[in-house]
Amino acid sequence: MRKDSVQKYRDIYGKRDSTSSPSTSLLPHSKLPILNRLVENYTNLESVRQVIHRDETKSVFTIKEPRRLNYKECINAFLKEYSLVEDWIENSFPAFAVLPHGQKSVLLRHFYLQFVLLEGGYFACRNGRSDITHLPSGDYIDCVHPETYYNDPDGLQPISAEDAAKLFASSFANYRRNVTNPMIRDQIDQFEFLALAALALFDTGLEGQSDECIEVCRRMRVTIQKEILQYCMMTRSELDSSIRMGNIMSILPNLQRAAQRMHEDMTLSNVMNAYSVDQKFYELGKL
Repeated sequence: MRKDSVQKYRDIYGKRDSTSSPSTSLLPHSKLPILNRLVENYTNLESVRQVIHRDETKSVFTIKEPRRLNYKECINAFLKEYSLVEDWIENSFPAFAVLPHGQKSVLLRHFYLQFVLLEGGYFACRNGRSDITHLPSGDYIDCVHPETYYNDPDGLQPISAEDAAKLFASSFANYRRNVTNPMIRDQIDQFEFLALAALALFDTGLEGQSDECIEVCRRMRVTIQKEILQYCMMTRSELDSSIRMGNIMSILPNLQRAAQRMHEDMTLSNVMNAYSVDQKFYELGKL
């Protein structure tokens, strides 16, 4: 993805959209400063995505028809997304922006695959479907027919799409069971989804993470958890807010396990030469 493509839309972050969603605009910014900023910037991120992922061979006024993608198309879409997500994070968290470049890379590499899976769960909540996984581009992965995902349009894959699905499709079932379905069951909203994303970003105990970065992440996690609880108390009774908080937090360990499972599949595929995974995307998925 060209840097100038992101730079062109960089200044959109930090600007408040006058048409922000009602649920966000009703929340007192003084009580939830970190997460409100993240929510506002996410709205802008979704607007920029429409430009980044549009088919340049068609008119900007043409309504995009969602397509079922194979793994090569998905990886290309997520590689496009990476610089955009990095820019969104940089502009949403001042505490992240001032970290040394190497420490930013440590956090982002650990975060990105988890964010991809978490956002897929949020899209499932928003669309009321778990049989397909929606992507930020507007396209989707068919989870019921995983052989369509493992199909190689270039015909270079050593094994058939059906055999690849038999070997690796259980990861989709694991992801739906442990991440997507719980998110749908609890009807995780945009604010809660982004709060989980923030906690996934500011993790600790990572390989290559400095003591200073760990301390920043610990402070951010404490503040974010306080804001999540505050949000729950603003939208629910005191008893319900405690239960809700527990339900939200229980998603994180399942998310991390699902991301680890996905990356293990990529590693196994490389060893078996089953289907090719772009090396850059493989490195981004390391936990």
